[in-house]
Parts: sequence; C-alpha cells; structure tokens
Amino acid sequence: MTNIAFDIGGTYIKSAIVAQDGSLSHYQKVRTPVNHSDAIVKEVKKQLEAFKYQYQLEDIRVGISTAGAVNREQCKIAYANPNILDYTGTDFAAHLSPYVEKLHVYNDVDAALLGERTVRSDDIESMFCLTLGTGIGGSYYHKAFGLMTGARHRPNQIGNLLYDPETDTNYEQRASTNGLKRQLSDNGYPYLPIPAWFEMASAGDASAQNELKQWAEEVARGIAEIQIMYDPQEIIIGGGISAQGDRLLNLIVPQVKKYLPKDYGHAEISVARLQNNAALLGAVSRL
Repeated sequence: MTNIAFDIGGTYIKSAIVAQDGSLSHYQKVRTPVNHSDAIVKEVKKQLEAFKYQYQLEDIRVGISTAGAVNREQCKIAYANPNILDYTGTDFAAHLSPYVEKLHVYNDVDAALLGERTVRSDDIESMFCLTLGTGIGGSYYHKAFGLMTGARHRPNQIGNLLYDPETDTNYEQRASTNGLKRQLSDNGYPYLPIPAWFEMASAGDASAQNELKQWAEEVARGIAEIQIMYDPQEIIIGGGISAQGDRLLNLIVPQVKKYLPKDYGHAEISVARLQNNAALLGAVSRL
C-alpha cells in the first residue's frame, strides 16, 4: 500500500509519497495550470501516473487537499470562487479512480486540521482551525461527528463575518495576511515581507508594534466570534504567518477577551505545528 498526497492551491500543486510514520518522500511542487479543460485534475493524473510507473507502485491510495468547497462523498468540487477558472464541478473520482484503490478529497483547511490532529492528543474533543493567508479559511472538528460538512459542503466560511459598512470590508479583508499588507500600504509604508515587520517589532520599533497590534486586534475579533459560535477546546492558527509562533500569539491572545462577555473564557489558542506539510499529511490521514 502506498499513500500519495496532493495539495492543490491557486499558485502551486504539491505532491509527495507519505510513509506510515508521516515522513515525506519524492516531494514535488509545480505551478498550478490555468484550469482550461480540467487542466488541474489532468496535472494531478499526470503526476500520479509518473509516481506509479517510475516507482512501480501498486495498491495506490490518494489523498487530495484542495482550494474550494468539497463534496467529500463524491470527491468533487461543490463550489469554487472565480480565482480558479471553471473549478466548480471538477470530478476527481471520474478522472483518478482507474489508478487508485482509495481516494479522499478534502478542502485545504479541513486537510490542514486533520494533519494537525496527527500531532496532537487524541483526548482533544473539538478543534477549530483558522488559516490566515491570502484569505481566511476555517474548519471545525468534533469527536462526535468528525469534520463539519454543511448542507452545501461549505461550512465555516468565517472570512465573511464581521462586515463593516463604513469600510465595505469583511473579516477576511482586514485580518488576513493580505489584509495586513493592505493596511501597511494604506498607511504609507514601503513594501517589506511580513516576517520583517515581526523582526522590527521584536527589536522595539514602535511603528511596527502599533501596526501589528492593530491588525492582531482584527484577528482577535474573529477568534471571539469563533469561540461564541463553536466553543471549541482548541483553536489552531495556521497559514504561513503561524511560523511567527509566540510572537504572533502574544499579539492576538490578550485581545480576544475584549470581544467576549465578561469572564466568558476561551479555548486554548495555539499555532499550527506542521505548517506547510499539514495539508499533505491530513489528506492521507484517513486512508
């Protein structure tokens, strides 16, 4: 039995063979093609065929993490925004079933949450994963029923929360990593990578500290909403910015209680441990 994982994003498709101990081999990363005539699923099929014949694999099981809302039972994209051309309706089962013994397809945040579960205690009853990146994604897991599904396969769309009519923006537009970049640009700062702003803040730069605190307050507002709606045992912050670790948590966590009723309490808030590999590992975690 061989587990192969794919992580399909708007920019790259990543793939690897995943061993039983969670280690990755034969890792690849290619540009996501413009999705004319099912180009994305055809690229996955091409890579899968290459894995099979190059390494003489049998009993192949495939897990896919992908952008978009996923019908997990049918292994089909139920809905995708226009950022990926003609992706809604993409049928992975129809294209890949002849090559695999088993196939699982997950929304990318669901896959990341499943990946994080592999490195956390089985005693955790419920978890919410919040990913901060170009946009904001969410996933909720409870031991009683597993991943939340939703009637139209698109639950936890938390980026649409907290609409502000004065600025005509929602949570995602203000609290994502892109939101932070936009905030810095609007305030007249020249472009610097986000990690550089954290370095400057740690070195005592008052402007960096103030800008990051302002952005972190927006993140905290959304976390308070998650707490009230889901009451999870743990909230995990993922996305590339999670690499900032305690520097990120120290900005966000103290501000969450400002947006909760007095003495309400909240989940343990942590950063993702697997970072870039979470979705790959999560995609094959249940094969």
